[in-house]
Amino acid sequence: GEGSPITESQPTTGNLDLQAKKLGVFVKLNNELLRFTSPSAEGLVRYDMARAAALKADAAMLDGTGGLQIKGLITYSGITTHTASVTGANGDTFQPADVATMEAKLPDAVDAPTAWLMRKQMFAALMNRRADAVTAADGKGSFLFRNMPAGGSTPQQELFGTRAVRTAQVAANRAKGSGTDLSYILLGYFPDWIVARLGVM
Repeated sequence: GEGSPITESQPTTGNLDLQAKKLGVFVKLNNELLRFTSPSAEGLVRYDMARAAALKADAAMLDGTGGLQIKGLITYSGITTHTASVTGANGDTFQPADVATMEAKLPDAVDAPTAWLMRKQMFAALMNRRADAVTAADGKGSFLFRNMPAGGSTPQQELFGTRAVRTAQVAANRAKGSGTDLSYILLGYFPDWIVARLGVM
């Protein structure tokens, strides 16, 4: 009301603890290769070293166990998880309704996610899923996950408007029951993912 005092409050902050990890690549080259080949040979080896290191770091940033490794994104305790709508003893099945449900689990501060992350095989399986048409489980109806663009243009690599990053860096060895080749789907707002590097190649 008029003239009423305003209650004071103090903003709170947290700490972001960045712990250094070392990732090294070691290659032995013999003198004959360095002396008798084109200088581009050394560049080829350097390129391959950088690529191998990048793939190793990417995999650790997703599934790393911590300790001597990078702590992977999915191993943090604060990550919100979602179980697919159809569960099974040996693995669960992602359904169209899971897309909106996963988006709804993002924090209110996130207006919209920036990417889905999954294996190529998972994305292909989702894009090929079809509804039933005439009889139960005939799979001859319309595609459930595809957003077909108008005019016959190339389909976008996205899932309901959000970019889908398809990569083999997502693990394919998760287990449930007797299923040991299972994977996961990740949805996130990745500009909030902070990566600090020092002493790069």
